[in-house]
Amino acid sequence: MADIKYSISDLVDDPSKSIKVVILAGQLDESNVDQFAPKMYEMIQAMAAKTSVIFDFQQLTYLNSKSIGYFADFYNQITAKGGKIIIAKAPSNIKDILNVVGMDQMISMTQTMQEAKLMA
Repeated sequence: MADIKYSISDLVDDPSKSIKVVILAGQLDESNVDQFAPKMYEMIQAMAAKTSVIFDFQQLTYLNSKSIGYFADFYNQITAKGGKIIIAKAPSNIKDILNVVGMDQMISMTQTMQEAKLMA
């Protein structure tokens, strides 16, 4: 069973924006994504309208196809509430996977947290 660690926090740099930051570390795959996803759905449900979510992938080492499907659904739910979803600091192997499946066409990806904050 792969390990996935995550933390969810509110970004308070800019009081004019509502931004959540989700930091992921480890592998997100078949063995753990069904435990991780409900936590994200709870967060999305509880969020105020127009809240943006930045997923920090810097410490993520693996992402399987089922996980990508969940991220597509997170995108749909967040944008339905008027928010934005941004992936920051994805390692090249993760970025390559997301590009191949076309996620980069849906979800904005940035190299830095600062860029992500500006897009949110």
